[in-house]
Amino acid sequence: MYASHRMEPFWHDPDRFDPERFSPERREDQRHKYAWAPFGGGVHKCIGLHFGGMEVKALLHQLLLRFELRVPATYEPFIDMATGPYPADGLPIELRPLTGSVARAA
Repeated sequence: MYASHRMEPFWHDPDRFDPERFSPERREDQRHKYAWAPFGGGVHKCIGLHFGGMEVKALLHQLLLRFELRVPATYEPFIDMATGPYPADGLPIELRPLTGSVARAA
């Protein structure tokens, strides 16, 4: 899937982090049936697709309620490959606890 998710006919500047490529105006993920298939496709689609999506959303919701995430403004990740892409430097993220009514309500 790594190669499919970086095919220039389907993705504009595929190696750049660009969440807007999934926006209703652009919908680059809809250019081909399997342009965006992180959980596989057809009869081989991952059985945990929906559970995995809900789990990630629940975790991120709780994380963002309680913390502010920061990376240095000039940070450029160096991607390494093993079983999949990952930041070779460990991705230096700073988590700062939120203060205020949102953090207390959680």
